[in-house]
Parts: sequence; C-alpha cells; structure tokens
Amino acid sequence: MQLVTAMTRFMVAGGFGALVNCALANYFTTQVDLLHEIFLHPVAAAGFFKTLLCGFFGGTLLLLVWQFVKVRMVRYLFQCNGWFLHPKRPLNKIWLLLVIALLGRKDKGSMQYQDYLPSYPLPSLKETCNKYLKSVKPLLSREDYQETEKAVQKFIKKDGRRLQLILRLRAFRNRNWLNEWWLDYIYMKQRTPICFNSNYFATGGKVLLTTSQLDRAAMIIYSTTMFFVKLRKGGLENPRAANIVPFCLDCHQYLHATVREPGEEIDKIVNYFGAEPLTHFVIIRRGKYYKLQVLSVGGQVQSPLGIRRGLEKIMEMAGDDDDESGVASFTALPRTQWAKIHGRMKEKEVNKETLRTIGSSIGLIALETQDMDNDDIEKQAKFLFHGDLHNRWFDKCITLSVASSAVVGANVEHSALDATVAGQMWEYVMTDEEYDERGRVIEPFRNQRAFPVAPPTHLQWDLNGLEEDLEHSKAHLRQMIADSDLVVIQTYGKAVPKKCRLSPDGWFQMAMQLAHYRKYNENVLTYESATTRLYYKGRTETIRPVTEKSVQFCKAFDDKSVPPEDVKKYLKEATDLQCRYKMEAMRGLGVDRHLFGLYCVAKGTNTDPLPDLFTDKAFNLRFNLSTSQTPVRTTDRWRLERSSVCGGFGTVTDNGYGVSYLVYDDYVTWSVHSKRSSPRTDSQEFAECIRQAMDDLRRLFDA
Repeated sequence: MQLVTAMTRFMVAGGFGALVNCALANYFTTQVDLLHEIFLHPVAAAGFFKTLLCGFFGGTLLLLVWQFVKVRMVRYLFQCNGWFLHPKRPLNKIWLLLVIALLGRKDKGSMQYQDYLPSYPLPSLKETCNKYLKSVKPLLSREDYQETEKAVQKFIKKDGRRLQLILRLRAFRNRNWLNEWWLDYIYMKQRTPICFNSNYFATGGKVLLTTSQLDRAAMIIYSTTMFFVKLRKGGLENPRAANIVPFCLDCHQYLHATVREPGEEIDKIVNYFGAEPLTHFVIIRRGKYYKLQVLSVGGQVQSPLGIRRGLEKIMEMAGDDDDESGVASFTALPRTQWAKIHGRMKEKEVNKETLRTIGSSIGLIALETQDMDNDDIEKQAKFLFHGDLHNRWFDKCITLSVASSAVVGANVEHSALDATVAGQMWEYVMTDEEYDERGRVIEPFRNQRAFPVAPPTHLQWDLNGLEEDLEHSKAHLRQMIADSDLVVIQTYGKAVPKKCRLSPDGWFQMAMQLAHYRKYNENVLTYESATTRLYYKGRTETIRPVTEKSVQFCKAFDDKSVPPEDVKKYLKEATDLQCRYKMEAMRGLGVDRHLFGLYCVAKGTNTDPLPDLFTDKAFNLRFNLSTSQTPVRTTDRWRLERSSVCGGFGTVTDNGYGVSYLVYDDYVTWSVHSKRSSPRTDSQEFAECIRQAMDDLRRLFDA
C-alpha cells in the first residue's frame, strides 16, 4: 500500500516536471508550430520526447530528494524531546509549526509513520554508569556499594569504551540496535514455561452489555476481524502523543495470525500477517478445535449474525462431551520439552495442518463452559490467566475468552506484544460492540448482511504415542496453577494524588515501596515499565523507582519523631525523582537496556573474563518487585464503562511479586501475583499492605 502510494507520487511529480520543462523549452513558439514540428519533422519530435523524458526523471528525482530530506527533518524534530519535557517553552511552538508543515495535522493512519520515527537512542557510557550507581546505592551495604563503584569506574576506563564503540557502530547500521537482541535473549531463548512467566491477561469492562454467550462472541470476533482488516489497509488511527508525535506500530503486525513456535534452543515467531488469504478464526469448545470463516477471500467481513450462525453450528458439533486429551497443555511446558513434542507432532500431516491453522488464524477464541460473575474480578483474572488445561493456547498471540455468562477477557503471549499494543486492539473491540434491546446482534449491522461462507470444520489431532506426554503436561500445568497466588483488590483512584498535586504514578509507586518496607523491613530492586514506542521499533525501558529519597520516605513514614510535613516533603522528592526517571526512560535514556546491550556485546565478542561490572553483586540483583501500570485510553474511542477493569502478569522471580495496577480517576485495580511455594511471599498479605499504605497516604494529606 505504501509502495503504491509512493510510486503514484513519483509518477505525478515526474509528469509535472516534464510539463514544466516543456513549458520552459523554447523549441516552439506557437501551438501550431508545435504540432507542425512534431508531426512533420522527426528530429524535432525526438527532441520533444527527449525533453518530456528528462522532465519525467528530473521530477521523480526531485521528489525522491525531497522525500529523503523530509524524512530526516521529521526524524530530527521527533528526536527533540522538549515538547514533553518543557511544553510551555516558546521554542516548542516553532517546533510544532515545523512538524505540522511537514506532516500536517490529520492522522495518516496505521503504519504510515514508520519511516518518520527517529532511531532508538544510545546513551553515553558515562551517563548510564552514573545513573546506575545512583539506582543501586540505596539497595547495597556500604561495603558492597564501594565494590560496585570500583567495578563501574574500571569499566568506564577499560572495557566499557570498547564495548560502547561496538554498540555505537551497531546503532549506526540499525535504526534500532536493541530490538533483535531484546526479542531473542529476553523471550525467545528463555526455556521456562511462558504460562505465568511471560503471558499476561486482561478482563472485560464493568458493564455487561449482553448475557448471551454466542452474541457476545460473534460481536467480539467481528470487531477483532474489522480491526485486522483496517490495520492491514492503514485505516486505523495511529496513536499519537499530544496528538502530534506518532507511536511506533511495528508490533501491531503480531496482533493477528501470529504464533510462537517452540525450539529446542530458541523459539521463533511465525507471523502470517501479510499472507493471503487469511479468512478464519479458530474456536475452542470443550477442548475441541474448529475453523470458522469470518472473512471472504475478497476481504469482506462476515456480519455478526453470520458469525453467530457459524458459532451455533460449532456448539452443535461440539455437543456435551469434553475432549479430555488436553493438547493445549503442551504449550505450558518448559520450552525445550514442548519443542521436542512439537517436532514429533508435526511428523503427522494432520497435526501439522491443525497447528498451521491455529497459527494463521486471525484470532482464537474459547467458548467456555464455565460461568463467570462480572463483578468477581479476581475469579475472572485467575481463569483468564491459566484456563482449565484445555482452553488456553499460550503460544497464540492472543487467546480471547467468552464465559457462558458472556463475560469476556484475553490472554496475551508477551514476546512480541507489550500491553500498550494489545491494549489498543482490546479497547477497539470493547468499544465497538452493539446489540439490540434484547442483547442480540443486529442485522443488518452497519449496512452489512450475512453472506454464505464455508461451514465450520472440526480440526483434527493424531495424538497416538503422545499419551504419556499429555498426562505429564496436564499434571505440570495443574501444579503451576496450584502454585499461582493471584489476588485482586481495589483502592481509590488518581483523583486523590492529583488533588494533592503529586504525580499519581509516583504516588502509587511509593505506596508499593512503603508496603514492601513495612512487610519486609527493606526496599528491593523494583521494575516499572516505561514505553519507548516514540522511537522506531521501540518497546520498553525500565524505570527504577527506588532512590535514596524513596528509602528516606519509607523509613520516615512510621517514625513518630518525624513531623508529617517532613514526610510529605520526602514523598514529593521521591515522586519527583520517579517522574524524572520516567521521562528519561521514555526517551530511551534509562540504565537497563543500555547495560543489557553492553553485556550482549561483551558476550558476543567473547570478552574473557567478563568485566567486573557484569559479575558484581549489584548487577545480579533480581527484580523482586516487578510492577507495571496497565495502559488504558489509548484512542479517542475510549469509554469508561467499557474499559478493562483489570490486567495482570506473573512474578518474574521465585521469591518476588508481580504487581499490575490499572488506574482510573475513581479507583485503581491492583493485581498481585506470587508463588505459593515461596516461603517469603504471600499475595493476600502484600495486597493488604498496599491497601493500608494507600489509605495512610491519603490520611497524611487529610490531617
């Protein structure tokens, strides 16, 4: 699509250039002389067409040069961050006028800004090392910090310079020096199960729009398919910061027709997004798999009623008996185990075809037999997170779920899809739903009527010889589910910290720090995610909210000798530092991704021994508190009553917590996860500590 558009522009410009050249040429003085010369004198005619050809290529070259200059000008302007660091400065008005002059105000549509996005930045070695020392100082004893400081200074003077130079050369050759390594080393090479350790979940909205499972499923499938069609055609709105600066949509191609395929040493992402034709959804019902056509070969989306009729046939085909084989549980195994089984399965053509059908499907949806109360958020969260052995294909990009009571949710494979990406699609789907007064799908729907499609087909498996593997995988998933400790609570929302003139995100982060300090009498290395999607193929950077100021705040809060006004001051200082770090992280100037890149270079160049920095205690601290604010309101379509109520993910360490918090004006939903097998953690207790810390923070300012 973009190529056709570009070629059309070049042709038009070339033709225009040819006409200009001809107009300026002085071969012919009048139109009569022009026609006479062309048709009666071959030499003159040849000269005319030569001029026309020169004008065509000259105009094309001119446009190519202009497009090249324009792209680099826009990239440079987007690399400037004053628009969100210092939005009130007069210079930003000039910046804004230049951006509008080059790109216009109107949204160009999905995937249309990729060429204009700036390259992913590479921080300076010294800045990163200085930030790193500041971030680990409050977490180490004096002796350990001195050892870390020595290792860092040695690194700056010795190995760091060489590694930074190699990394800079990589950044010169690649618009994003990080993306490939991040995908491979953080996700694809990890051998632990992705269920709980990687995948995350999202619930539906507060308002249940219908109680009909099939009508809800039909509408969800329709809206997901429409999103897919619009995304491929560039017809979706491209989210833009401040309605000006576009976010990268590279990861959006993995929202559909994508599957993570296991490998014995490294997994790979198999993406069919650009393949033709893609016309089907896969439906799971009672452990059985069905292929449902939802899109014509010509690209017409089936109406919700047409989809509902297909789902009715699938319900009839599935009957009342469950398929207990539990083939989906294979996807929850450690990756090397699953890879070996996957290879044996693909030796049989029927399995190979079914696996390909699942992977190439526009989406996958489970029609559950379980009933869900829309008000019981914790029960929904647990069910969406792990399912029941039969209804979560954890390798699939997104597995949608519709309970028998029409409560919906999603389980997302994380390797290519950060929550900001999946959140945009989920928000579109949730806000696109329409039903009649009885809660049924509407026909005709937006001038669309049902049309004939292929009937649903039952996807088959040949699992002979895999019986022991199936029993092992189901037992393994049962054990993981039993070990999972997930608790969901709600507290007041961001209106309170805003009233106190403090950053809501900083407030919530300090509440978690206070909760952890009270329970364990220590602060630990804490992860908070920041998006870097303002850059080409940007994903996330780590915010490190633990600072000397945050530790000072935690220690002072329950100290009766410290006046409340001093505690407020410490809180403000801590939240200000957290906000400053967040801004730097969003600009790609955090610590963790840069150090990760330097580590990859050291390993890749066989640096022996590894620099002391990478073997030091501080570098090998684990993120025992991993946190993330679930993104909401990603587009103008957003409506509160239809927005997700809860999202969550698993702890990244055996003895830590994974805490997701979804923020609205009036409430925050907290999802707290840990492992029951850990003698150190208890999700219920820590959730209550968070609740108490939130209440105490409000009382501090109410007093």
